Amino acid sequence: MTVARSGTELLTLQALRLAGFADADVIADRALLPADEILTVIDQATRTGLVEPLSFAEAHGWILTDLGRAHLSVLLARDVDGAGAREVLSATSTEFERPAGINARFVETVSMWQLRSTSPVQAVPDAEGARELEQLLTALTALGRELRSLLAPLLNCLPRFGRYPAQYDIAVGRARTEGLRWVTGVGVLSCHAVWAELHQDLRSSTGEGQMNESAR
Repeated sequence: MTVARSGTELLTLQALRLAGFADADVIADRALLPADEILTVIDQATRTGLVEPLSFAEAHGWILTDLGRAHLSVLLARDVDGAGAREVLSATSTEFERPAGINARFVETVSMWQLRSTSPVQAVPDAEGARELEQLLTALTALGRELRSLLAPLLNCLPRFGRYPAQYDIAVGRARTEGLRWVTGVGVLSCHAVWAELHQDLRSSTGEGQMNESAR
C-alpha cells in the first residue's frame, strides 16, 4: 500500500500551531519541509487571514489566528479520514493517555528533573548524581522504544507522526552528551518538548484539541 504524505499546508500550519509562535526555521524543524515551501504557505495564509506576523524584542515570526485554527481543524480531519486512519488514531491516542500508561510514566519520570534540566549552568554530578542521571536516561531510552512501538500502526497511515520518535531519540542522545537541557529544556526540541507536541498533535488530529479550544 502506498501511503500519501500529508499536505504541505497542513504540515506547515500544524507545525505553527504546535510551536505557538514560530519563524521559518522553527516551522521547518517540525514540518520537515524546505524553507521555500514553508514561506509559500505562510505568505498565502497571511494574505487570507489564517496567520498573522508577530514580533517582540528581536524575534520575528507568525501565529495562527482563530480563522487559521478553524481551517487547520478541517485539514486535519480530511488528512485523517483520507488516510483511513480514524480508528487507529483513536486507539493510539487512547492508549497514549491511558491512566498509568506511557504518557503518565513519562511525566512522572521527568518531573523531578524539570528545574535541573532548564538551568543554564549544569554542575558536574557527583557519583550519586551520575548514577541518577544514568537511571533517568535509561528510563527515557526505554520510553522511547515503547513510544516507537505504540506509534508504529499509526505511522503506516499517517507518516507525519514519524518525526516524534525520531526527534525524541535525538534529544535523549544529546542529553547524554550535552546535558539535561535536552531532557526538559525550553527553546529546543528536548524530550519534553517533543513529547508535549506529540500529545497536542494526537489530540488535535482526533478533534479533541479543537473542541477544547472552542470551549474556552
